[in-house]
Amino acid sequence: MEGDARRERTLETCPEAMRRACEALAASPLAILVLDDALRVTECNEAAHHLLAGTDPTGKVFTDVLPLRDPDTEKADARDVRTSGVASLNRLVRTRATPRQGPRTLCLSFFPLPPAQEESGIVCTIADITPEEADSGTDPLRRLAAIQGEVGETLDHDTTCAELAEALVPGAADTVVIALAEHMTKGEPPPLAPHHPEPLCPIACSGAPEGSHVWPADQHPFVPLLADHHPRATDIEADTRWLDAEPTLKRLLRAAGAHALLAAPIMREGTVLGLLLLYRGKTPAPFSHEDVALVEKVCAHTARCLDHASRFHREHTVALAIQNSLLPRQPPTGAALDIADLRLPGDESGGGWFDVMPLSGARTGLAVGHVTGFGVRTATTMGELRTAGRSLATLDLQPGELLARLSRTTATLSRDRGTAQQEYGQLRAGCTYAEWDPLSCEVTVARAGGPEVLIVRPDGTIDPVTTPEGPTLGGPAEPIPSVTAAVPPESLLILHTPGLTDDPADVPGLLRRALDRLPGSGGPDPRALCGELSDLLTSQPRAIEAQVLVCRVTAFPRERVATLALPDGPQAAEAARACCERHLREWGLGEDVRFNGQLIVSEFAGNAVRHGSPPARLRLIFDQALTIEVSDTGGNAPLLRHAQEGDEGGRGLYIVSQLADRWGTRYETGGGKTIWAEVDTPEKQDVDEGLP
Repeated sequence: MEGDARRERTLETCPEAMRRACEALAASPLAILVLDDALRVTECNEAAHHLLAGTDPTGKVFTDVLPLRDPDTEKADARDVRTSGVASLNRLVRTRATPRQGPRTLCLSFFPLPPAQEESGIVCTIADITPEEADSGTDPLRRLAAIQGEVGETLDHDTTCAELAEALVPGAADTVVIALAEHMTKGEPPPLAPHHPEPLCPIACSGAPEGSHVWPADQHPFVPLLADHHPRATDIEADTRWLDAEPTLKRLLRAAGAHALLAAPIMREGTVLGLLLLYRGKTPAPFSHEDVALVEKVCAHTARCLDHASRFHREHTVALAIQNSLLPRQPPTGAALDIADLRLPGDESGGGWFDVMPLSGARTGLAVGHVTGFGVRTATTMGELRTAGRSLATLDLQPGELLARLSRTTATLSRDRGTAQQEYGQLRAGCTYAEWDPLSCEVTVARAGGPEVLIVRPDGTIDPVTTPEGPTLGGPAEPIPSVTAAVPPESLLILHTPGLTDDPADVPGLLRRALDRLPGSGGPDPRALCGELSDLLTSQPRAIEAQVLVCRVTAFPRERVATLALPDGPQAAEAARACCERHLREWGLGEDVRFNGQLIVSEFAGNAVRHGSPPARLRLIFDQALTIEVSDTGGNAPLLRHAQEGDEGGRGLYIVSQLADRWGTRYETGGGKTIWAEVDTPEKQDVDEGLP
């Protein structure tokens, strides 16, 4: 009693406390009705509006707005509370079914107001504890969390819209339609200053009755809503202002078999990304203010997901464009090599590359590598590593030495990232490099974090070139070993990145299945094999991008190779010129090529005799270009000089550099060196000029 007296004194003597109490009750999740002495409703909060399906109860007896099964008993109880001043707590009552709402179970409580107040009467609180609704679904925050947990798991527009539609049906609406703005469907950035609303394209729908029309042919009714950036709800019975102004909207509701519509724009930073339409037909209750607030939060979450997906899509598109521009457009082929490549894009795309590099002596360098990650940064890093590898290949390095230097370059790039490492992560890359020599029919392989090279022999057997794996690119500065293996002519060399299969041990089996699908005659064609691999591997989305390089190797035609052991003395240059003239005529080369060739072999042979160590050997190779090689056992490489006017020598290599299209020096594995030069034939020059 002492507590009651203190409460009465507080409310009677402190109007401010009464005001604050009323504000708190107005925001309460409980439905609250303030009744006068005649039990008519004088005030109610937002939760009461929601419970009463949007009906305004003001001025009506509470039993007229609540479809109670026994209204007389509840009115009698309310009068007793008013008369006695003693509250009645937690009465469980049942309501009748209505056209808009099924039977409910309510918990009613009545509290008397102080008699000294001007607006005396009682307060009625109502809690809906119907079993099917008395769970987490009645809590707006939990409903929002549940929907957010189901939407936005992927970076795909269509999937996100489908997830949203499924999450909202049937809890929030009977039918849901999501449409996206035109720039979203095309993967383009939003227009900077749109002069008219963008067209909307329906992407996902859930719960639509068969044969119903839930998307309007004319989007004009939603233009003001999209311009206002706020959701709007309407009911065909209770709210006719919007419907009267937009007859098309009323026809849409009737065609959809619905009585209520909630339309909400999907906005991100002031840009319209799409439109969400919710229909209620079977559900009798209209959309409440609480529903509108929930849908507004859901749209904000969906907009974030769609914006992230758009940014990812645009960056992914740019990264792929950069990657494609940095890869060889047309792999070079020769008399002993037929090449095809296959790229299998995945969620992580942009870091795979391959390269085919013509080397001296009719050899070919084959590289397949990868940079872990995706996006523009990964694609540009891939381009840097590919360019560095191609530059190193021009030095005629052994495969292991080439990868060791490329690893040091990768480490330098990683250090250059500096503070950006925290944002983009540690640079991780790998590469497999193979050097094919068609004259000896051997392949030399080195690996730095890449898979083994596979050989498909003419009889169909598949064997790996067993090669010790070196550290990944950018890893410890350790020697990377090289392994040389004999390869029968008409075999296939298969190089690939680690993402081809989940388990590297499955790659031979995958190749076997692809080979079995090819025609049995004539040996496997590289392009046909790539096509079968694509069919086998593109049926499901890939997480990691894969790059495959298939090379069919043949022996170099012996009739297009000439060798000569050079005599040790001044006659070496004469013998070299005679050999060059004879074979170049046999190969049908023109006078200009023969003249330039004789000058080059004369200079090379003279240098070998004067500055090299015997024995010396001349080799001529005619592929797409004429290759001239002179080898000796010495270790001193010739140096190009720019002779002064008074110098008696030093002009030989300068003349060679002007006559040859390419020239250089390589050191042989068994010791000694080879100085070489290539002279393009007119046919090859025409082909090179025609390349993009």
